[in-house]
Amino acid sequence: MSLALGIDSGASSTRWRLESADGQLVAEGRGAPITGHLFTPESQAEASAAIAAIGAAIAAHGKADFVAAGVTGLSVESEPAQLLQLAFAEALDVPAARVAVLDDMRIAYLGAFAPGNGILVYAGTGSIAYHLDAEYRIERAGGHGFLIDDAGGGFWIGRQALRALMRRRDEHREATPLDRALVAAMGGGDWPIIRAFVYGGGRQAVASLARVIGDAAGRGDGEAAALLTLAGGELGRLGQALIDRVGLLPIALAGGVARGAPHLLEGLRRELGSGVSLRLHAAEPVVTAAALARMAMAAN
Repeated sequence: MSLALGIDSGASSTRWRLESADGQLVAEGRGAPITGHLFTPESQAEASAAIAAIGAAIAAHGKADFVAAGVTGLSVESEPAQLLQLAFAEALDVPAARVAVLDDMRIAYLGAFAPGNGILVYAGTGSIAYHLDAEYRIERAGGHGFLIDDAGGGFWIGRQALRALMRRRDEHREATPLDRALVAAMGGGDWPIIRAFVYGGGRQAVASLARVIGDAAGRGDGEAAALLTLAGGELGRLGQALIDRVGLLPIALAGGVARGAPHLLEGLRRELGSGVSLRLHAAEPVVTAAALARMAMAAN
């Protein structure tokens, strides 16, 4: 049976989906994050180990005939893209010519729009606005990583809430309901516990707190709702930056943080104004990646 493999790798984890030629799910799973930031031997070794583990997990279900992988922080046809293509080919026992390694936003965009038809605003661990024109040229705003900005993404949201928590503690002010929810999620409120959670888990751990904040906002917590609305405004700023460059187009909000966070959409809409067509796009990029792999497999 011919099998197509779609991979979506973000800063927090990598998802994979193995499908038959007619689109039926064969297997799916999750692995360690893989990024295009392969600037040191250590980062390259980490990526190779993560890819090898994913390859071993997939091998239990069959062998892919074509692979489409979307990787965060990647420039297509760059040296890191070539390194990843070879690593995926080796781990999956697939000819390199049958492995397409793309930036993850291209795959996410194609799940929401045909080229040239819209702007994707994506809120995952980080944040970016992305447009692919009819000639497949890229226009983007944001996506500069958590060390520079990524405002409105999961890490930024989690860090803002942690900052407020720690400042209240420094000033001996009363804990808020959101503070208590964060402390419960981290396993305790003593500084050694918080420090281990944040600096042991890194940006993935901090970004995971965005879900806690979303849940709190859903229960009516005003502090959490205000923070998510602020994050939506930051995402709206990215969308507006692309509208100013490519023209007025529909905007789709996507990403793990965007799902289940209506206050994020509210802040985005407020920043953009009523003249912009805005919708929530819930399709999973890994599903789009698998569909691209199936189409490529059919064409070869």
